[in-house]
Amino acid sequence: MEGYWQRVAEMGKDDSPYRATFAQIICVAETDAEAERVYGPHVSYFFNRCLHVFPGFADAPGYRTIKTIQAEFLNQLTRPQLGLAASLSGGELIERGYIVAGSPETVRQRMEELIKTLRVGNIICGIHVGNMPPEKTRYSTGLFAKKVMPQLKGIWKDYEGDERFWIHPLPKRVVPGSSVAEAAT
Repeated sequence: MEGYWQRVAEMGKDDSPYRATFAQIICVAETDAEAERVYGPHVSYFFNRCLHVFPGFADAPGYRTIKTIQAEFLNQLTRPQLGLAASLSGGELIERGYIVAGSPETVRQRMEELIKTLRVGNIICGIHVGNMPPEKTRYSTGLFAKKVMPQLKGIWKDYEGDERFWIHPLPKRVVPGSSVAEAAT
């Protein structure tokens, strides 16, 4: 994200963290040990069985700019990256930051660090991973919603009113037979 924020500054734009979004796999349980035990097999399945991406699709033309190629930024879906992740245990994936997992307090701390380090205002929470059954997904989602999310809401207090990057409903509903331009007026 460092390169992104440098480009924002070069363009003379403000540095609202809500300009940026980051996707993160998150698994919450009552304790760190429980999280590794309950979610480890599903995380392993995901990294070992689900991330087989043809290299031509992982880094197709147009995915990176000339500047990112010159800076030698690598796509995270390249074979060396995926090969490394696939060889790690659930605990190692947590330790290296591929996933954020643990007790609500552990997850809160790691998410706060991630949010502040990357300077992101929007997180796409990947709470279902791999072959995780619905009851485990609901368990993790419930703990995240009740015990983690409320603690993360006030991180960017200086930008609380910045809703420029949020989705807003259209002022009028589009009715069949009308054009989108008519609905916008």
